[in-house]
Amino acid sequence: MGPVDATTFMITSCVTNFEHFERGYLLPTGCKDLIDVINLHVQPKAQVYLKRIQTSSKQLPLYKGNVFVSEPITVGELAEMLKKQPFEIIADLMHLGVFATVTQVVGFEIVCQVASKHGYVAKRAA
Repeated sequence: MGPVDATTFMITSCVTNFEHFERGYLLPTGCKDLIDVINLHVQPKAQVYLKRIQTSSKQLPLYKGNVFVSEPITVGELAEMLKKQPFEIIADLMHLGVFATVTQVVGFEIVCQVASKHGYVAKRAA
């Protein structure tokens, strides 16, 4: 017997579920041609996916000090305390899922999160 290539070996190694085509040879069920037979038996190459680690491009702001907050506090008053424009504070609130105007009151937990973004530590006033 002559040299055996991979295609011949694969076709002869499959003993069950053959279909007869008009070209005169048998193929395994579901295969239309010899390419399908080769692809049927070739194991897919292992693919390596590199996952990009999400690092924050923004660094944490420098510590600027403490902010003593007496409740209730409006968005405008908070902006004054943090030395920011009110629209900046409103944008920060929107990122947190809070939609407020300049004259609306926000809770202490929200104030703490906004203050920490701008480098301040919020504390309750006594």
